[in-house]
Order: sequence, then C-alpha cells, then structure tokens
Amino acid sequence: MNIAGLCIEVNSSVKLRLYPDGQYKNIDWKNELESELGSNYKAYRLKQGYNSEKHSASWLMIENSIDDSLMLRLLETKNYILEVDDNCAFSVDSIKFQNSDNKNLKLNYNKDSVRFQFVNYLGRSRITIHNNGNDAFTVPFEVVPDKMDYEEDYIILTEELADKCSTLLIDFSGPTSDVYSQTEDNPETLLEQFIFLRKFCFSQNLFGLFEYIKRNPDILLVASEEYRPFGTGRPSPKFYTSPFSKGKSWSVYDTPDGSKVCYPQQVAVVHKYDSLDTPANRFILYALRKFDDICERLIKVLDAKGNSRSAECYREAQAIHNMLEEILIDNFWNDIGTLDIMPQNNQVLQKREGYSQIFAAYSMVDLAIQLDWKGKDDVYEGESKNVALLYEYWLFFELYEIIRSVDGCETDDEDAEFKKFIDNSDYLTISLKQGEVSCQRFKIPELNTRVNLYYNKTFSSSSFDQTIYAGSYSRPFRPDYTIAVFPADYRREKDAIKAGEVTYVHFDAKYRITDLTSFIGNDKITEEEELREDKADSITNTYKRGDLLKMHTYNDAIRRTAGSYVLYPGDSADGKEFHIYDEILPGVGAFAIKPSIKARSESALKDFIRKVIVHNAGSDTRFNRIKYYMNMVLGEPGSKPNSNNVKSAAENEMAVVGYIKEEYYNFLNQNGKLKAGGEFLFYFYAIAGSTVYSHHKDLFKATNFVFYRNDIDSEKKYSINPFMCKILNNQLISKKDLVAKLQEQGYHTTEENHHADFYYVLTVKVTDDKFDRCEFKTSELNSLNGNDSFSPHSPKILKNGDLNGRT
Repeated sequence: MNIAGLCIEVNSSVKLRLYPDGQYKNIDWKNELESELGSNYKAYRLKQGYNSEKHSASWLMIENSIDDSLMLRLLETKNYILEVDDNCAFSVDSIKFQNSDNKNLKLNYNKDSVRFQFVNYLGRSRITIHNNGNDAFTVPFEVVPDKMDYEEDYIILTEELADKCSTLLIDFSGPTSDVYSQTEDNPETLLEQFIFLRKFCFSQNLFGLFEYIKRNPDILLVASEEYRPFGTGRPSPKFYTSPFSKGKSWSVYDTPDGSKVCYPQQVAVVHKYDSLDTPANRFILYALRKFDDICERLIKVLDAKGNSRSAECYREAQAIHNMLEEILIDNFWNDIGTLDIMPQNNQVLQKREGYSQIFAAYSMVDLAIQLDWKGKDDVYEGESKNVALLYEYWLFFELYEIIRSVDGCETDDEDAEFKKFIDNSDYLTISLKQGEVSCQRFKIPELNTRVNLYYNKTFSSSSFDQTIYAGSYSRPFRPDYTIAVFPADYRREKDAIKAGEVTYVHFDAKYRITDLTSFIGNDKITEEEELREDKADSITNTYKRGDLLKMHTYNDAIRRTAGSYVLYPGDSADGKEFHIYDEILPGVGAFAIKPSIKARSESALKDFIRKVIVHNAGSDTRFNRIKYYMNMVLGEPGSKPNSNNVKSAAENEMAVVGYIKEEYYNFLNQNGKLKAGGEFLFYFYAIAGSTVYSHHKDLFKATNFVFYRNDIDSEKKYSINPFMCKILNNQLISKKDLVAKLQEQGYHTTEENHHADFYYVLTVKVTDDKFDRCEFKTSELNSLNGNDSFSPHSPKILKNGDLNGRT
C-alpha cells in the first residue's frame, strides 16, 4: 500500500506529520484514511489529479515484513520530513532517531520539524518520541532500496553473499574432511552463524522440510525379545539351540504313557517393530536444537544491550526460534535419543528430501563457527546493512564465478605470494575486505593465458618509479576490481609486468547509478548543452558524468590498462561500450547487473570478459601490435633535453600559493622550520560534511610552494613571503590523522581547532629562505593560470615565470 503522508498521534496532545520533503502541498491532508499500522496512525493520499506515477518513488509504503507483521517502509536516499502539528506545544528535541550518530543518517533539526535521509543504508530502524516524561512512543520502520527491488534484489543479494561464503568454506574443507565440531562456540562468530541460519530458514520452508521427514522418515527395524507364557507366541529361534537360556520356570510333567516331559512356563518371544531412533534422526534433532540455541543466545545478547526488541536481528531470531520450538515439541522426537557420533557419511542425510537440506544448513552454521569474514563489520552493523558495500562484495563473487565459467578456465593456486580468499593458518578466514587486496588466479591452457582477479588492487606512483610498465604516473588509484591478463609462459605476474606483457581491465561498482543516462549523458540534448552542463557540474563539484570520466582516468593514468568499466544495478542487462577503434579493447563502458536480471547480465558480462581474454591472446590485433611497438619504444634510452628546453621547462614549472595563519607561521619560524632545509606541512580543506571542495585541476602537478600571511580581503593583494619550497609529496588524510601529524612535529593543536573532515596535506621543504618578496593583486592572481573559478582563499597556481622579476 503506497501512501503520500502519515499522521502519527502520539497522544491527544501530540501529533506529528511524516511526508516526503517538498510534497506537503500535494498531499490531501483533509481526507484521512484508516492506517493498517494501527489506531495511532492516519494515512493520506495525493490530491486528486496529481501525477502520482512521476513521484511515486518517494512515497511512504506499508508492506509485510519477513515475520508477517506490517511495517512502515521508507526509501533510501529520499528526504523525509517529520513535522510537529501546528496546534502542538511540543519540542522536536524530544524526537530521537536510532543510531543518530551513524554517518549514513543525515539529520537536520529545525524549530518545528526534523528533516532526515538514509544514504545507502538499509534495514530496520525506529524513531522514539519522548512526551514530557511519559512513556516513549516508538515508530518502527524499514529502510528499503531505492535502486533495486527489495525482495527480488536486496534480500536475494544478502542471501547469495552468505551462500557464496559458505560454499567457499565447504569447497575448501572438501567432502571427506571432518569439518564438524561439538565444542563450545566462539561468541564472536554468533553473527556469522545467524546470517547462515537466517538464509536457510527463510529461503527454505522449515515446516515443509519437517513434513517431508515425517512422511518418509528414516526407520530401523528392531527385533527385541520378551518373555511370554509358553504357547502365546512364536519362540525365538535361539530357543531351539539354547532352550534353557531362553526359557524360564521349567516344570516336569508325567505323560499318559509314563514318560516325563520338561517344558518352560515362559519362553523368549521375538518382537519386531519400526524405530525412529536412528543416527540420521538423532542428527536432525541435534541440528534443530543447535539452531534454536543460536537464536536464543542471539536474543539474550540483544536483550543485554537493552532497547533492542525492534532490531531486525532480534525479530528474525525470535521468528526462527518460534518455528523451531513448534517443531521440537512434536511427538515425532519422543523416542529419539541423544546424538553420540557425527554421522558424516550417512546416505540418508546426504540424499533424502528434508534430511539433506537440514544437513547442508548445519554444515554452513558449523563452518561459521570457524569463520572470520573480515568484511562483515563494514557490511553488518547491528540491524542495518550498508547496501553499497553488500553490492560491491556480491559483484566480486559474481566476477569470480564468471571468469571460472569461461570455457577451459581452471583455478591456479601455484603462486602463494597472493592473498587467497581462505587462510587456514589458525582458523578459516575469508579475507575479502574493502581496502585490502584479495587475488584469485586462473589459467586457460587452450589460450596459453593466465588471469588474475583482484579486489582493491592499488596502482601507485611508487610502483611506476620501479618499472616502466606498471603503476600510476600521477595519483594512486584503487579500482574495485582488476582483471590482469598475461601469457601463461610467465608463472608470476610481476615477471610478465617486467616484460610488458600484462593487460589490465578495471571494473568499478557504482551502486548510485541506476540507468545509462546518468552515466553517459542524455542523447536527446545537443553536444553544446552537454558540455555546458558538464562545465557547470565541474565548478560545483556535482559531476553527473564523473563516473565515466573516472573510467577514462583509469585508462590514461594506470599503465597497461586497456579498458575500464562500471557495474551498476540497472534494469537492463545490456552493456554500453565505447572503443578507440573497431576492436573490443581499448575502451570504456558500463554493464547493468543485479540479482533480478542475473541470468541475462551474467551472460552479457561473461561474453565480454571472454572476448577480452581471447582478444588479448591474439597477436594480430591492433591493440597487441600497439603494445609491441610501445614496449619497443619504452625500452629505448630517453633523449637528453638541451639547455633551452631546460630553461623553458623551469619557467613553466608550477608553484602552489597557499595561506598560512599567523599562529602556525610563528610556530614554524620559532622552531627553525622556515630555514633552508627545513620541512613542514601545508594543509587545506578537502571534504567537510557533505561538501567536497573544488581545487585547481593542476594543483597536484605543481612542484614548488610559496605562501602569504596577509588579509587578502582587506588589502586586495597577495603578499608572497620570501620562502621558496619544494613539494616532497601530497596526501588526502582525515582530520584525526592531520592533528596527529601536526602534534608529531611539535605543533600543539586539537581536533576542535580544525573544521573539515578530510584535508589535503603537502609536505614541503624550504629550498630558498631569501627569496624575493612579491605581490599580486587579488584580481590579477585569480585570473592567472585558470584560477578564476575558485575561491579567493583556496590554494592558487603560479608558474615560476610569473614569480620572476616581482618585487
């Protein structure tokens, strides 16, 4: 049910309105509807005649959640307003959001309303409204995806990610390994166990599986002996061979012919019956109790943290616990004993319907006890999930499966220098984590090719210095995924790098892109309009084509790169590619891929990757002929510049002009940092809150640094101080790291003195402390070298030739 607005009646005197930002006037507040959420809520639709389809993506929704309770749903990235009714004397300070300090929740409190937005974060949350010391009123809700379908994409994505991890572990352990344990669990793995258990219990019909077992149970024909009066049952066969041991109360009787007969009053009789007390049934009972124990322990952990009964994990654990309790009280288990040996090779557990699914689920949960997935803390934070990171991890496994499915491809684990998914030095570890390199190696003998798949491989300028064939010639870059293709003649990639025989293809996960128009632009507008729009975006730092430009940057900056492509959760499986010439490489492009179009998207991406590998292996392609001659030219010695060229180059070298505050200048001066040979840090804003500061495009190409201290606003000029410095390196670091670096060099400062979240930092060395002072009018300097589009207070760019002769 889609609604346009919601009225929340906390009590008779406190009423709040919840609606999408900017849509108050379009909602019919005069005609209220009964809300399915309960008597405290009233629902409102759009005014008659309003185009609801155009704006439906931001409306509130009420849907059935996973435990069949109705739940209010809000969309990620959309802005909502929670507003106090005009007639209420109520302070918005009494409205509290769960995890309000989470950076993915944007909050803006005004006089009588709260504006809020969830960015790339999904899951259960709640708003707590405190009313003058009375009991708090709670508004629970779910944040659901804006860029993919909740049931068809997001839930499947999370389940497949858990399934990928468990499959890796099961493949790793092998079918004959003893991967089961009945030891005490590590409490730190409780979350992983529950993730796998949740995947099983909500993707399988647990009651249905139990009914399968009850209809076709594993039974054992049991023969037992009991003593009965002689003649009331067939004696045991052993009675005829050992009558005195299988008979009781023997008597002697005289027969009519005068002989004596001896026979027992009781005899052992065989009783046969079907028993459910089998190893397979004992295991199923043990596994279900294990599942229930996990849920109970998780519930206790969440209870201990307090105020957690609306948490997603809590609700799910409670729902699974209730299902398991209903199954475990069934009379089916009455005669089934305790498991005393783990039946690993039991054919019933491995093959029979109902048994096999629970056996596989227990395998996943048991392996989770030993699992340390290093990326989990970034993805699962309490009851919320970072969907952008989930999508990023999911894509890595998709690329892994796609490459492995290429005809003739096989895994190659010969080289131990790369980090694997799984490390069992102490315990099982899945090493996939944002910012850490993970590499999987493959080989295709038919094509004489090796393929390495990287997650978060960094290409830096330091590696560029070490070889003419690798690294980035400017800033460090870290694509989400990199495929390295090189001849199988080289066992190690670094040997192929030295020979110039590696080709890199990069992929970036862009969860924020939903259609190709936002990536490559709108074909319906003219080139002039597009360029004008792009220019405006570059000034305000809101690039609509920034992701496309980044792909071009990868191609240009990272040596040996032949193609860079975006992977995004669009609705079409079709890809868009741009090639320099009529071959698949080099190029840039985008591919749509998400669970709901998985079959088509995997097919398109697999076809592309296969073509890339085959294309790279072909010696007659234009791309490989260019590589051949490039390697030849790069191997030649460089030409020496003549003196005129050196002078001209020196004149055109760039210098950064920065502002240093008086307090910091005094510290540098008093501590000898401004003498020739002295080193210090110059820092300026990079990111503050949601603002990303724009700077000159050539700022980090500059090699020199000069500074001013005067008030340019009042004096209308830049007075350059008599110090020429050499820029040694530059970094992007957090405020915390900046303060630590400044304190390390002796400058006493705290985080409260710095107002940005991230800073650019230049490490500079004084080369001339008697440099001629010079001045520039603000209007003059701001118009030099493309400085005019930036703030007067931001770092500026000068050429050495601009400084010469100024006094």
